[in-house]
Amino acid sequence: MIDYHLHGNFCGHAEGELEEYVLEALGKGFVEIGFADHLPKVVDPDPYHAMLEDRLPDYIALVGHLQRKYAGSITIRMGIEADYFPGLEDRTRALLASAPFDYVLGSVHFLGDWHFTSKAHRDRYETEDPGSAFPRYFELLGSMITSGLFDVLAHPDALRKERFVPPEPPEREYAEIAALLAERGMAIEVNTAGLRRGAGSIYPDPALLAACHRAGVPVTLGSDAHVPTDVGRDFLLAFQLLEQTGITEVATFEGRRLVRRPLDDFRHAPGSGRFYDMLAGGEALWRKHHEPNRP
Repeated sequence: MIDYHLHGNFCGHAEGELEEYVLEALGKGFVEIGFADHLPKVVDPDPYHAMLEDRLPDYIALVGHLQRKYAGSITIRMGIEADYFPGLEDRTRALLASAPFDYVLGSVHFLGDWHFTSKAHRDRYETEDPGSAFPRYFELLGSMITSGLFDVLAHPDALRKERFVPPEPPEREYAEIAALLAERGMAIEVNTAGLRRGAGSIYPDPALLAACHRAGVPVTLGSDAHVPTDVGRDFLLAFQLLEQTGITEVATFEGRRLVRRPLDDFRHAPGSGRFYDMLAGGEALWRKHHEPNRP
């Protein structure tokens, strides 16, 4: 199978050497993975939340080394996750142009001074008003998509929590996001981290994923693993969501070029049987052995 959202110890909130993620993926029968560590922030450098700029060459060199070392065993893509900061598009563009990325995940983690995905700002969910937060968030997503900087919309509704949702179903906003993604030729990410970050479901909201499918927007798959054992975590539920939505293809990338491929290309790939055996009956035992309830 494929997992395009893997982090590592290039930032302070993830653990494990990149090679540990590769070995975990090999052990689970993955045929293609992509690293997507956090691009250095273009405002307020912060080694806990993103790598510092002087670490970027080390990241590029290490991913390249792993690509060569494991060639023939697993395909490794050199991705990056980049925050969108309005008004700083040129600075972000320059950083992205400095390395041979295969794909760029675009994400929004900030609403003004609220870093809503940070543990340090989690209590703001008790005082912020979803009626004002979500319109601002959707506006940022639209600006991010139209910036032309990114290839994939990552964890598309990361602001959402089980008890923090738009006051009305955002059908119009979802349709607008889907239309913008289709117009820009971007993919949307199905990200299982929502299940362990308080959203109560996979990212994105099934209604947003359905809107994107109707608009012809392709999908990528990502566990958003911040520890090696989370590679491919909860992908059984991700596959169920894809099936329920009618999605039969996955987007892959090379040199920032998107290619749609049937999911069956990965189901029948050599080694994928180990992964599907785990999905069929071994996932519970595997998770018990690998420290369940990781954040």
